[in-house]
Amino acid sequence: MSQNNIEKIIKEISKEWFYSSPLFFNVLCSHSIVQNPNLSIPIRSGAMRIEYSPALLESLSTKNIEALLQKEITRILLAHPYKRRPYNAKPGILYMASEAARIQAEYKTLDFLTAESANPTLEFLAQQIGPHATFEEMTFEKWYKYIYDLVKKAKGGSSLGTGFDENFQNYAQASELWEENEEALNSIQQQIQKADVENGFGEAGENLERALKTSSDFSFDYRRALSKFRQNVVSPDRKLTRMRPSRRYGFKAMGSRYERKANILIAVDVSGSITDESFDHFIHAVKNFFYLGIIEKIDLIFFDVNLKLTKPVSFRKKVDLSQIKGRGGTNFQVAVDFYFEQRNNYSGMIIFTDGEGAAPKIPAGLNNLLWILDSRINFEKSRQWITKVCKNQATYLPF
Repeated sequence: MSQNNIEKIIKEISKEWFYSSPLFFNVLCSHSIVQNPNLSIPIRSGAMRIEYSPALLESLSTKNIEALLQKEITRILLAHPYKRRPYNAKPGILYMASEAARIQAEYKTLDFLTAESANPTLEFLAQQIGPHATFEEMTFEKWYKYIYDLVKKAKGGSSLGTGFDENFQNYAQASELWEENEEALNSIQQQIQKADVENGFGEAGENLERALKTSSDFSFDYRRALSKFRQNVVSPDRKLTRMRPSRRYGFKAMGSRYERKANILIAVDVSGSITDESFDHFIHAVKNFFYLGIIEKIDLIFFDVNLKLTKPVSFRKKVDLSQIKGRGGTNFQVAVDFYFEQRNNYSGMIIFTDGEGAAPKIPAGLNNLLWILDSRINFEKSRQWITKVCKNQATYLPF
């Protein structure tokens, strides 16, 4: 089988996944497919690449090549190549831990003799602890520590078995590209969230789907987005503390302290599609983050096709959303224009909405805008135009 034939097979697998397994297809497309003739293993992933050995794949059937790709995509979905590595991590053991965690996610069992045939990791574990050992579900990190201790103990007793050293070297090569990558982790998280919204798990299998949903903390995205927004808008205000000059250095040696303060504008969409429940969830989320003594002032404005009040309302004031007149369509431009006019009075603006409306034009230099969508479904519908067209940050409430 020539290299061109292998590339053709991978393309055919990709086309099939487009219909049968959209999640696998999307992850495959997010990584570069690269041949690497120097590999002593058939396939590996990391650094936003999936590398393969033409020589080792040429004797395999299309079904076997697809199975190898599927395992590597699963490993990527579990984020093993992009997670933070333990201190002074052993690459071979990293890969063994990944294999154990992957199989546990796919099969929900560690019956080492039946889960996957001819898997060196399972053979090693079966030799050390028995073929039918049972485990509570363990994370990738816990598997690393567990297998590390097993390998260390087995080496001390010289019970590693024939062929272990060779497999271990291959494992080290398999994880050679692994490095912590927050951007890749975010991308994987978004793909899983999208699959959950659009029923895009396809033929991934119920066990893997359940494992991915469990491992994906959908609420984490909005907490992280709010924390990042807060860091951007809260700037340190330096104040000198020495009342008299130093005898030796004069005023050059004055002490200082920093007071972190910011004024925040919150624009609330009160069009007909926003419910009182969504509004209450939003207020609750923002309170948790901004009532920490570092935000000097938070103001609210309300809009549908136009602004509903002549001036902002203090965040501390109890607001009954049902009394805000309007409930019409949505015009984001009025909120953006108000923020632009008052940009000297505020450090940033949060827009709470369901995303139903035309994208506004964001004036040049108008920074620190965060959009919070009222649901994950609406987030998936709107995040492209918010992040691409408006060049703003977007998140959603997990309630």
